[in-house]
Amino acid sequence: MRIKATSKSKLKDGEMDLKRFTKENNYTVSGCNGSDKAFLVDKLVDYNLSQVPATQEENFIDLSRKVLSEDGKILAGIIVKMYCWKCIYIDTFWIDESMRGEGLGTLLLEEVERVAKENGSHLIHLDTFDFQAKDFYLAHGYSVFGELEDCPKGHTRYFMSKVL
Repeated sequence: MRIKATSKSKLKDGEMDLKRFTKENNYTVSGCNGSDKAFLVDKLVDYNLSQVPATQEENFIDLSRKVLSEDGKILAGIIVKMYCWKCIYIDTFWIDESMRGEGLGTLLLEEVERVAKENGSHLIHLDTFDFQAKDFYLAHGYSVFGELEDCPKGHTRYFMSKVL
């Protein structure tokens, strides 16, 4: 998107009136590469920690786990981070369709909760869709603290947590 400083002239499609945001006329908006994203995350983490000091040595600790078949194929996995204040965020949780209902989800979730407790965590949170695993998480003691309707259209995204 091009940003253009204007007085009262009409803007063309794809242009934004910069005067709404600043008195300067020399800004550009562009996409981010990997190092840009890392910079932005680092700056946000710095700010957050200036407001609430970390309660763990490393800001982000990977607690991810996977289940492998005898031949080394990934059957299930969970991507998890413990961040800044010993809070756990479950980012991704997947089980091969052929293995669903075999207890692998419970195995992985209980392993993450065990490791979280060992590391002094008190809270796990995640999000899931109505067509994913909401009932699974409810059965494991998680509760819904927020809903986002029509995300995607015609569906609901649930935000869930569990106090350990």
